[in-house]
Amino acid sequence: MTNPVALSTLAIAAALLTTMPAAAQTEHSQHHPDKGATGMQTPASLAAEHRELHEVLARASKEGGELGSAAEELERALAPHFRREEQIATPPLGLLPELARGNATAEMRAVLPMTDALERELPQMLKEHEGIRTAAAKFRAAAEKAGRADYVRFSDGLAAHARQEEEILYPAAILVGRYVKRTSPQE
Repeated sequence: MTNPVALSTLAIAAALLTTMPAAAQTEHSQHHPDKGATGMQTPASLAAEHRELHEVLARASKEGGELGSAAEELERALAPHFRREEQIATPPLGLLPELARGNATAEMRAVLPMTDALERELPQMLKEHEGIRTAAAKFRAAAEKAGRADYVRFSDGLAAHARQEEEILYPAAILVGRYVKRTSPQE
C-alpha cells in the first residue's frame, strides 16, 4: 500500500531540488565531480548551507570570551554530525531529480547501504540534534549577552535547519532508498 504522506514528502523534496537556481547548479558542477548516472552526491544547496554554518561558527569562535567558547562548543557538536549526514543522509537526495522524472536505474541501488544506515542510525541522529540544540541555546544566550543580533539570528536559523532535517531531509532520504529498492531494476 502506498503511503500518501511519504509520497508527498518525496514529491516536495524532489520539487525543491529540481528548482535549484542556475548559480547553485554552476557551483555544484564546479565543486562536485560527476558521479555518473546515479547522481549520488549531496545537492549543492545542502553542501553550501553546511559550509556556511561552519564558516559562521569559525568567525564566532574568534570572538573570544563566552561567545567564542559557546561557538567552539557548538562546532564540536555539529562537525561529526554533519560528517555523518554527508555520508548517509544527504547524498541520496541527489537522486531526487532523476527519480522524480521516473528514471530509477540499477546503478541507483548503490544508495541502499546509505539509506539503510540512515534508517538504523536515525534515533542516534535525532539524539545528536538534542545535543546540538543544547549547544545552540548556549551560543544564542551568549550572543544575546554580547549584543550580537547576527549570531542570535544564526542560532534561530540553525534550529530551523535541524527541524527541516527531521521533518523533510531524513524522511526524504529514507524514502529515496525505499523507492529505489522497489522500483529500480536489479542488476
